[in-house]
Amino acid sequence: MLEWNDYGADWPDIPYPNFNAWLTGMEEMWQDKDALLFRPGKQKDFTRWTFRYLADQCRRIGRGLIKAGLKKGDRVALWAENRPEWMAVWLGTVITGCVIVPVDVLVSEKECANIIKITGARAFFYSERKREFALSLAGRGLDLDAMVCIDTGADTGEGNSSSPAGESPFMRFGSGAGDTALPGPESIDEHDPASIVFTSGTTGFAKGVTLHHRGIILNSSAAIRMLKAVDTDVFITVLPLHHTYPTTCSFISPLIIGATTVIVDKLVGKVVVDDTRDSGGTILIAVPLLYDKLKAGIEAGYNKLPPPLRWVLNGIRRKALAEAQKGNADYGRKKLRFIRKKAGFDSIRLSVAGGGALNPKTADFFDSFGFNLVNGYGMSENSPLISVSTDRFKRNASVGLPVKYTEVKIIDPDENGIGEIAIKSPSIMLGYYENPEATKEVLGEDGWLYTGDLGYRDSEGYIYISGRKKNLIVSSGGKNIYPEEIELCFDGSGIVGEILVLGRKAELAGEDIFAVVVPNRESLAEAYPGKIAKEGELSGEAREFIRTLVKREIERVNRTLPGYKKISDFTLRYEEFEKNAQKKIRRFLYKDYARK
Repeated sequence: MLEWNDYGADWPDIPYPNFNAWLTGMEEMWQDKDALLFRPGKQKDFTRWTFRYLADQCRRIGRGLIKAGLKKGDRVALWAENRPEWMAVWLGTVITGCVIVPVDVLVSEKECANIIKITGARAFFYSERKREFALSLAGRGLDLDAMVCIDTGADTGEGNSSSPAGESPFMRFGSGAGDTALPGPESIDEHDPASIVFTSGTTGFAKGVTLHHRGIILNSSAAIRMLKAVDTDVFITVLPLHHTYPTTCSFISPLIIGATTVIVDKLVGKVVVDDTRDSGGTILIAVPLLYDKLKAGIEAGYNKLPPPLRWVLNGIRRKALAEAQKGNADYGRKKLRFIRKKAGFDSIRLSVAGGGALNPKTADFFDSFGFNLVNGYGMSENSPLISVSTDRFKRNASVGLPVKYTEVKIIDPDENGIGEIAIKSPSIMLGYYENPEATKEVLGEDGWLYTGDLGYRDSEGYIYISGRKKNLIVSSGGKNIYPEEIELCFDGSGIVGEILVLGRKAELAGEDIFAVVVPNRESLAEAYPGKIAKEGELSGEAREFIRTLVKREIERVNRTLPGYKKISDFTLRYEEFEKNAQKKIRRFLYKDYARK
C-alpha cells in the first residue's frame, strides 16, 4: 500500500497555529503581489487586491468588530455572493478570535434568520441583494450590534484605500478604529473555533460544523502538497465560498503559498473561459457538474471537425489517455494544446473535481485532451479534504489517496471489502454547534470520524466510493445495492436528464429498485422537433412518447446490470430535483415516491 511520502510533495509544514499569525506572515512574505482578481458584470479590467491590501482590509474589519463590542468567540454571520470583500470579512473576523458563520447564498430568508438565531450572531455582513432581509431582522426579533452591506459601489479596477469605493458603508466600517488594538496571535489557541458551516447535505437536517484554526490551515497545507501548487499558480474560483471545499481549496490554500486567486463573478461558461484566458489561470477547482457541462461544449465543437481529422486526433487521444493513466499528462498537454486553446483553457495545467461523484468517463475525456483532471473526496467535518488523486497517481474510478495528516480505514467490510469509511486527522471538526447528540453519532471517543460513506480501498490504498450508508438498498436476496452506482449509468444520456434511484418495499422481503426520472427535455426536443417542444405544456401524446423513450433507455441500462440491480419500475417528473449548494439532489424530499 502506498504511503504519503510515495505520492505527496515533501514540503515543510505551514508553521502558523492560527489565522492571526498567518495573516501577518502572509503579508510580510508576499506584500504587493496580486492576491485576488475580480471582474464583476461588464467590467473590462480585473479589480486587483494585493496581499498587503487584503491584510489591511482584514485588520480594518477586525477593528470594526472589536469597536462594535464583539469579543473572542462571538459569531459573525456572512450572507453574500463571491467577491474579495467576502474573503476580507471571513479573515477579518477570525483574526479577532470571533467565529465566522458563512451562509449559503441560496438558502431562504427563513433559513438564514434561523442560523443567525441559533448561533446568536452579533454582527451580520450581507450583499445588496440581501438588503431587505437585513432591514427586516429587527422585526424578526434579532438585534445585532453591527450590520454592514459589503457592496462597495463604484468599481475602480484597483484595490486601494484612495478608491471612491472608500465612501461606501463597507469601507467606512472600522476605518475610524485605527487606535483599536487587535488581539495578538498568542491570544488565539490553535484549536479555538474559526468557522461554523451549516450543512444539510442531502438529508435535510441542518448541522453547524464547527472548525478550528489549525485544522483548516493543516487541511489547506495538505491540499497544496497534493496539487503541488506554487506561488506562480493562478487559481480559478467558481464555487460558492460558503462551503468548506472552496473555502479551503480555492481561498485559503492559494493565499497560503502566495498564489493568485481569480474570483469568477458568475458560473457561466463564457465568464469562466474569459476570466481563465485573461488571467492565465493554471488551476481550476470545481464540482463534477461544471466539468460535465464543459465536456458537452468541447465535445460539440470537436464533433464539428472534419471526420478525417477526428480520426487522426482520436488516435492521439487514445495515446494521451493511456499516458495520463500511467502518470504522464504531458503527452496530451503538448499534442492537443490547440484543442484546449480553442476551448479557452490552454493555460490550465490541473483541473480538480470534488464535492460530488465524478463520472470516470468524464475524467477519461478530459485526460484524453491533456486537461489532467484529478478527483478528490472530502466532507465538511474534516475541513474538508480527505483524499485526492495527483497527476502521477490517479485512478479515474477512484477518489484518490489520503492527504497528509489523514488516516483512513474501512469499518466492517463485507465480502467485497465495502464498508463505512472512517477517518482520523487533526482537521476534524470540534463538533456540531450545540448539538452533542449528533456529534456523538459521527465522532467516536477514539477520535475517528464515521463519514456515512460506503467504500473500499484497493491494494495500493486508492479509495473508491460506493454510496451513502443511508441510501443503501437491500434486495430480497440480501444483496447490497448502491443507488449512486446505478444513477451514474445514465450520465450523459440524451433521454434521461436526472434520475433518482430508490428502494421500494418488495412484496415478500427486501426492496425493489425504483427510479424517478426527469427527462432531458432539451435534448429530446432537438432529436424529435415535431413531437416534443422545449418549453410549455406537453400534450398527452408527447408525454406517452417520452415515457416510451425513457422505458427503452432504462431497458438499455438494465441489460448492463446484474439482475438484482435492474430497475423494476419508474415514474416521470417534469421539474428538476431540488439540490443543495454542491448540486447534489436533496434525496430526503423525494423518499415518498417509493411509497406510492
